[in-house]
Amino acid sequence: MHPNSRRCSPSPPSKLSMARPDQDRSVALPWVDRPEGLDGSLIGDVGFDPFGYTKFEQQSFLVGGKSIPNLAWYREAEIAHGRVSMLAVIGYFFPSFAHFPGNEQLGADVFANTNPLDAVKDIPLAGWIQVLLAIGLVEKFHIDKLLEGSAGTGDLGLGQKSNWNPFGFNYTPEQYEEKQLQELKHCRLAMLGATGLVLQNAFSKVGITDQLGVGFSIPDYVAKAGNGLDKYFVPGI
Repeated sequence: MHPNSRRCSPSPPSKLSMARPDQDRSVALPWVDRPEGLDGSLIGDVGFDPFGYTKFEQQSFLVGGKSIPNLAWYREAEIAHGRVSMLAVIGYFFPSFAHFPGNEQLGADVFANTNPLDAVKDIPLAGWIQVLLAIGLVEKFHIDKLLEGSAGTGDLGLGQKSNWNPFGFNYTPEQYEEKQLQELKHCRLAMLGATGLVLQNAFSKVGITDQLGVGFSIPDYVAKAGNGLDKYFVPGI
């Protein structure tokens, strides 16, 4: 079971949940009442639900006519989007340091584009097919187990409490919950970070690493006019 796994059945409030059921106020938004749907049973629960999503029941047709408890479904979506966002943030910077080699058919530099949004056009059709098939298989395998109740939210069968634990994780219950909270915080931060990277990339039309390089250079107007700043910079930077 993955560190962020949770069974679909109700569980007692977590020690690492900041939303305490005995309080009427939200921890994240202390000027409003704590949402009724957030009872503190999930790790990372800070009573944040400004749009009232937890009040709605999950539409069963979205998961093959079967139903999943509301909180479990939203936590599953949060973890899945967070993990993809963490990979996306890494993917925004990784091509600037290393990339797959090209070939004669696709081109020698087909994977060398450091502008992620522009690089999407360089992915061959066969590559897209492989990516979509891999995503579909993983999702189907996991959702089936989630519906059967044999897996918890975020549980991909990797790590502690699973049959495959390649890194030999062996946390105590308290440490295990702490790792769950750490992953959740990284997921939430990555979703905000990935959104910012995509928007910046879309509006500037320039790759993020290219923008960082420009940020440490002297603008042309300063280099030409001087303004007394040129003496503080090493020539050629």
